Amino acid sequence: MGQQQPSKLSLWIQSFILALLVVIGFQFFFGHKGEKAGEVSKETKRAQSVKVSDIPSVKELGQRVNVETPLYRAEFSTVNGRLVSLFIKKYDYQLVSPYSKVSGLYPLTTLSLNEELSKKLSRLNLTPSSLQLKVEGSPKKLLFSGEIDGKRFIKELTFYPDSYRIDVKVEIEGEGGELYTILGPDINLSASKERGHVGPVVETEDKVYRLDPKDLNGFVSFNKVVWAGEEEKYFLMAAKDRNFSAMVKEVGGEHTLVEAFVDEFTFYGGPKELKELEALGMESAIDFGILGFLAKPLLKFFIFLHKFVPNWGVEIIIFTLIIKLILHPLTHKSFVSMKKMQDLAPKLEEIKRKYGNDPQKLQEETMKLYREMGVNPASGCLPMLLQIPIFIALYELFLNAVELKGASFLWIRDLSQPDPTFVLPILMGLSMILQQFLTPTTNKQQQYIFYAMAVFFTFLFASFPAGLVLYWFTNNVITAIQNLIIMKLTVNKEGA
Repeated sequence: MGQQQPSKLSLWIQSFILALLVVIGFQFFFGHKGEKAGEVSKETKRAQSVKVSDIPSVKELGQRVNVETPLYRAEFSTVNGRLVSLFIKKYDYQLVSPYSKVSGLYPLTTLSLNEELSKKLSRLNLTPSSLQLKVEGSPKKLLFSGEIDGKRFIKELTFYPDSYRIDVKVEIEGEGGELYTILGPDINLSASKERGHVGPVVETEDKVYRLDPKDLNGFVSFNKVVWAGEEEKYFLMAAKDRNFSAMVKEVGGEHTLVEAFVDEFTFYGGPKELKELEALGMESAIDFGILGFLAKPLLKFFIFLHKFVPNWGVEIIIFTLIIKLILHPLTHKSFVSMKKMQDLAPKLEEIKRKYGNDPQKLQEETMKLYREMGVNPASGCLPMLLQIPIFIALYELFLNAVELKGASFLWIRDLSQPDPTFVLPILMGLSMILQQFLTPTTNKQQQYIFYAMAVFFTFLFASFPAGLVLYWFTNNVITAIQNLIIMKLTVNKEGA
């Protein structure tokens, strides 16, 4: 047991770490699912199913008012001042769901708690201050106005040239607290539909609720809301204010919309870019999982680095180099310790022959030898152990950060998606074999097991974002080079 014990210990630790990476790698392990409507907190209220007919819907759009900023093109209807189109230029993405046209319900529709007034508002033809508005240099306003029951209705929208925010203010002169705004129904899906919440999302003062439309039966209301809206993996439409009420409603089956009971708020309609959302205090819209506290600063570092290195693939390589430099002292110590373990093999075998019938004495003599030679049998796992949280955080980052959407590198068109050619996963598998080949071991069986695991990981990583595979491939190559250099230095030192 003497010689095999440290090898087995190292094998089990490394196997556990690699197995943990497999489990961690799957998004569902972290519960990136919508919260079931039946599990929301006591501050919410529920009621029976709501039909589309319960909410005033109008398919007539009237005239179109076009607004263009450097970031997006928007179209508003003169009927109620509704948002009928919001096209995000950078990502070639339409935010408004096709279901809006089918249902006659559109984002930024203004309604009232008074049912009769609400029906009139939904059909109210408004006069815009302009039919064409180009926003450049400074914020600009668009005003919709009209009369209802002898009172003036005003919807004021303020657009910003460098932000996806739109400041919204609605009022009926002489009345207050009666108006609310629709967000949704739904949100249009981007090209990537896998592993991400799609549906209503509400942040209260206590927590963020991501509701699964399939589990929503009727409606759920929230108080003390910070922001609320509809989201998908990369994009969000939401109303932001402080301490308002909101209601999530099921309409027409599994379609949903959000009602924000506030007459002056900030509307956000755009990508979940960290910089944009942090400026509004809405960064929780990006779901980075349980290691978000690590993934967020990593994303900030990548964004900072992107100012100087305008290629995400090169940034990943540079980041890996930095991590390896930081961990180099541990890597060096680990390699030297494993090399000593390899050199101790004859002495361990001698101890095994001498005390093979006395397990306790065998254990004592083995550990005594380790102490005398300054060897830690588990030290080879430490560098890999420290990289686990980085690996998890990078997985979440590459899977959820819209900043990487469409980022290309060499033959890879999108680092946020798996490599469709499978070239990178294969290279990653070969790099694992190379790394293991250059790693000292006292147990050939252990080495063969890791060769087999390299094959297994090749297939596993084929489904991972290419950015993560690039990181692990680069990490393996650098580790192999480090091991080769340390091995030569150690041999030269011993020969001197």
